[in-house]
Amino acid sequence: MPLLILATCILPNVPTNELLKIINIMCEQQVMNDRLKQEIMKILQILIEQNYFLFHDTIYIQNGGLAMGAPTSSVFSEIYLQYIENTEICDVLLQHQVEG
Repeated sequence: MPLLILATCILPNVPTNELLKIINIMCEQQVMNDRLKQEIMKILQILIEQNYFLFHDTIYIQNGGLAMGAPTSSVFSEIYLQYIENTEICDVLLQHQVEG
C-alpha cells in the first residue's frame, strides 16, 4: 500500500522544473567540469520528459510530474523530497523555534 500512495500522490505532483534546478544545484556543489554537468543535465531532462506509462494495456503520456512506474521516478522523488526536507521544512521549523 505505501508504494501505491507514493505513485498516486507524490510522483505526479513533483514539479519537474524545480527538480531539474535542484539537481543542477547538487551538480554545482560537486567538483565536476562544466561539460560533465551539462551532459548529466541533458540526460536527466530526457529521462524526466519520458512520461509514458502502461495501464490496462493502454499507453498514456503523463502531462505533469514524474511518470508512475518509471524506474527513475522513485529516485527523482527522493531527491526532491530530501531537498525540501533539508531546506524548506528546516527553515519553517527554525522560524517557529521547533526543536527535536
